[in-house]
Amino acid sequence: MIGKSYFLLSLLQVGLSQEWKGDTPREVTAQEGSCVQIPCHYSYPSCLENQLRGGVWFNNEKQIPWAPIAFHSKDHSHELPRFHHRTQLSGDLKDGDCSLIINNIRREDAGPYFFRIEFDNGPSHNYYPVTQLHVSDFTDKPTIFPAEIIAGKRVDVSCTFNTTCNGTAAPVLTWDTPTDVPASVSTSVLTLIPSLKHHGHTLSCRVRYPSVSSERTLVLTVQQKYRHPSFYISDSPVLPRY
Repeated sequence: MIGKSYFLLSLLQVGLSQEWKGDTPREVTAQEGSCVQIPCHYSYPSCLENQLRGGVWFNNEKQIPWAPIAFHSKDHSHELPRFHHRTQLSGDLKDGDCSLIINNIRREDAGPYFFRIEFDNGPSHNYYPVTQLHVSDFTDKPTIFPAEIIAGKRVDVSCTFNTTCNGTAAPVLTWDTPTDVPASVSTSVLTLIPSLKHHGHTLSCRVRYPSVSSERTLVLTVQQKYRHPSFYISDSPVLPRY
């Protein structure tokens, strides 16, 4: 009877262990001063679905008693001081989303990271593989999408910047325009009405993080307003020339 019970318990443990699955990249690269998202999705035994839980991100290869903590969903005092107010989850742990955002990336943030789930009235589990974070120089620039620019005609010019960080971590886009050009800005779209005198002037779209920024410049090519050609119609016959 003991052997049978042990066998059933072993089968149960194997079945549960197969439900502990994580999906994280092995490597992520971030640019210094910007923000980064480490994508993370996890699954767990269905019997724990209604249990309260907390998530922990370690800045280490494995969990040891003194392993540095980059993020703790229940008690931020456990986090290393240098991570305070710089780390957050981008999703909801209940939805299986454990993605980590790190703001204002520093060189010392480079290194290994892994996620751990801790259920209040149940087990805890570490998810691997470890994600190695690399930090490079900040080189990204925004992209300006030019449009046909005609004197006296309203035109929309768009500026975009690729980032995986949203919300409070997202960078801010701003425009620099000639002071005498009537213009308005809505998010990343600049609406203006240029004249011929603005030909050769520049527009700049700037992306700003708390400690770094970059810009892209567009030289205005202002075309003259298109006019329909005039035609003269005569009732007089056209005489041949000799």
